[in-house]
Amino acid sequence: MILVIHGSDLVSSRDLYFEEKNKTKNPIFLNGEGLTFDELFQKAENKNFLDKSTAILIENFFSKNKSNTTEFKKIFSYINTNKDLGVIFWENSEVSKTILLQLKNATVKNFPLPQNLFPFLDNIKPQNTKYLIGLFNELEKNAQTELTFFMIVRQFRLLLSQTDNGGKHIDEVKRLAPWQVSKLKRQLSFFDNNTLIAYYNKLFEIELGQKSGKFPCSLRESIDFFLTDL
Repeated sequence: MILVIHGSDLVSSRDLYFEEKNKTKNPIFLNGEGLTFDELFQKAENKNFLDKSTAILIENFFSKNKSNTTEFKKIFSYINTNKDLGVIFWENSEVSKTILLQLKNATVKNFPLPQNLFPFLDNIKPQNTKYLIGLFNELEKNAQTELTFFMIVRQFRLLLSQTDNGGKHIDEVKRLAPWQVSKLKRQLSFFDNNTLIAYYNKLFEIELGQKSGKFPCSLRESIDFFLTDL
């Protein structure tokens, strides 16, 4: 079995990955970054000797290795010629179809972000509560609440990066296209710095409360209240 779990919806893809991991007896973990053929071969041979039913779990192999290298091609060739090897790939981004087509007989599970997520994020601004609540309710039909919350936090982090004291040096910000920066600056014009920081701190409190289990309401209710207070 070859299973590739990937996509921009990290919450959903990670859930499936953990589900598969928990179903596997004595899984073998390999770091995808800099993975060599010899390392994979050795683990595979040990697996076949000790427990053929287990699986090899590899994280972020595709994004950390160039597909035109000899090592990459040797690994793909080995996996393709050993169909019963039992490999589960998890990638924290979307893998190109060109690369996936090189893996023969692989089961691919792609988790893209919902199409209505970015219109929701782009419209986060004061005095827009009714519209935002409507978009949020629509999002809840096809997106996990945890994903929506994660992306709200990310949006405020990106907005803060565009302020005078923001972190424009952060890698995530450096990768933004000019049109994305323009959109953020337009959205930023609806906030003053102190208010923006206050909202970001409120999101941090929600996250902390949810993790500790001491928050009086669910994550969905917390997001509702947060949007209402904008």
